[in-house]
Amino acid sequence: MKAFFLYGARDLRLEETELPSLKPDEVLVRVGATGICGSDIHYYQHGQNGDFIPSRPFILGHECAGEIFDAGNHGHRLPVGTRVAIDPSDPCRNCHYCHNGRFNLCPDMRYYGSAAVTPPVDGSFRDFVPARADNCHIIPDDMSLEAAAFLEPLSVALEGVRQAGNVAGKRILITGAGPIGQLLGMVARHYGAETLVVSDLRPSALNLASQLWADITVLASDPGDMDKAAQKCNDFEIIIEASGAGLALRTAYERCRPGGTIVQLGVQTDEVSLPLNLVMLKELTVRGSFRFAQVFDKATHLLASHKLDVRSLISERVDLVDLTRGFESALSPNSIKVVVNQTDGQ
Repeated sequence: MKAFFLYGARDLRLEETELPSLKPDEVLVRVGATGICGSDIHYYQHGQNGDFIPSRPFILGHECAGEIFDAGNHGHRLPVGTRVAIDPSDPCRNCHYCHNGRFNLCPDMRYYGSAAVTPPVDGSFRDFVPARADNCHIIPDDMSLEAAAFLEPLSVALEGVRQAGNVAGKRILITGAGPIGQLLGMVARHYGAETLVVSDLRPSALNLASQLWADITVLASDPGDMDKAAQKCNDFEIIIEASGAGLALRTAYERCRPGGTIVQLGVQTDEVSLPLNLVMLKELTVRGSFRFAQVFDKATHLLASHKLDVRSLISERVDLVDLTRGFESALSPNSIKVVVNQTDGQ
């Protein structure tokens, strides 16, 4: 089969490699579509993602969907040809966190396209990927594979909104209008948020949010813009930080209403000075949101019931052989989501 291996920064190589062998609990999926994620982009740009440094060339990609090619021992539930989206997480299932249903906190988590463990876990920018049978979620015939590839980032957004608590009737600020920020806004709107405000440095991302779900957009480089939005909303009951920008996280502490909730979802790569006394003075609730646990089925239902239109977030589609071009496109300031179509019939 064909597979793209990352050898270093901006060094993706298309190679022929052997088909994966299956474990008893696995099936083989012919990959149909994979979204390029922010973590993929970090690996591509820098050859590593934060402290995660690959110990060997490996295959990126974790937002994926396809069809069963080899059902292994699972043909009774997943016969050949079944269309599935893959939950890319593989926790140990034996630790304290797993036993309590908090699989995303498993210290031995193996995740597609990640160098968090050694050796790194190969992902889905290849023709075929092995997957645990219980990680394969059947999708309906009218759901395209490229839409199904959004189920992983949609699950991340669902986890973020879940950490925020009840969003119905609330005035909410989302900092960051990238793919996760856009999905957070769409989910919060679906669950009844009263007013949704979004901030970002990119006018194009703000325009898209305005078209899809945002009531108010804030250009992050203009402090006056944030002042106006905060005054209009009498500050915010919930703030979800999805940009990874230190200034945005500080803004969350300053603009969150007394008794409100801050959810940090964006990854901070630098040390950030925060006004932590405001947590005490305003009795703020501050929560983290990391990946997701036990929401993939809910994400599947949301898309299957046509509650959300995620394909409006696609900036560009490329074929697998053009993966490097897809990554370069994903680096564009105007890009939201690049989807790699890996088979015909999307």
